[in-house]
Amino acid sequence: MDQQYKNVKRGVIIKRKDGSEVVRYNDPSFPSYIFDGYIVKGCDWERVPHYHEDVEIVSVKGGEMAYMVEGTLVKLKKGDTLFVNSGCIHYSLSTTNEVTRYIIAILHPKIICSSFAVEQKAVRPIVSDKTVPFVHFKREDFDAPSIFQLMIEMEDNCKGNEFLITKYFFELWDIIMRRFTEAYRVHVHNMEESSGHNSRLKEMMLFIDERYRDRISLNDIARAGGVSQSLCNQIFNKLTEKSPIEYLAQYRCRKVADLLASSEMSMTEIADATGFSGASYMAETFKKYFNQSPRDYKKNQRR
Repeated sequence: MDQQYKNVKRGVIIKRKDGSEVVRYNDPSFPSYIFDGYIVKGCDWERVPHYHEDVEIVSVKGGEMAYMVEGTLVKLKKGDTLFVNSGCIHYSLSTTNEVTRYIIAILHPKIICSSFAVEQKAVRPIVSDKTVPFVHFKREDFDAPSIFQLMIEMEDNCKGNEFLITKYFFELWDIIMRRFTEAYRVHVHNMEESSGHNSRLKEMMLFIDERYRDRISLNDIARAGGVSQSLCNQIFNKLTEKSPIEYLAQYRCRKVADLLASSEMSMTEIADATGFSGASYMAETFKKYFNQSPRDYKKNQRR
């Protein structure tokens, strides 16, 4: 685990400069994160596009929510489970005004690479298949109750037990593999176009991370991805449901939130440090994404 993120609260998504998530594993020495979590509109981890080498499995215990995976919106209800493949850009979002409870397991594929043969025959064919960014186990599907029950048991029984986590991961993977052998395929467009857009978006996300303090334009962002402004807009809207400029504004607001919670800088200083033209514009934009003013956010965080 990256040391600077050691004490960050659970749920908040922290990203590296390349846009990949710093997964805060339950134990830094074992690559798994298993958590009984929730989502509600406006929480810090809602609508934050990211990706990681780990696969992500989410089972909804109560309520309704959704995931955006590689530009496809997947609606989830109680009893549903979603498998998000390695390296796919995704984010969760609330679809109601109520709290939704879920179990999430973020697991690195190397946990079940017990031998070269297993890795090559059972693991690598799935995590490298970019035509399948996700598998949706709807609660009425024949295999949904089995994978849902495994997720419940893993969260209940496996805390601090690497052997049991590995055991359950193998059982989960067995169910996931069966979907693949049945030629379960989800195409965003076609393999080359989807993979290419994914790569372009990651390049543009990295550019925004490195330059968000500066005045940057749509043309600057598009140039970083090697695409036209029109295609830049299409890629962001398809894969993040935001325009490039909206993504930049929300990214800056997340940086504002970090500084409000961790520094004694003035509002003017924070605005200057995060690329806003002034404190009033920063406050207006911040309220749009966090539903409260920067001053109120700072009070609530300190409280």
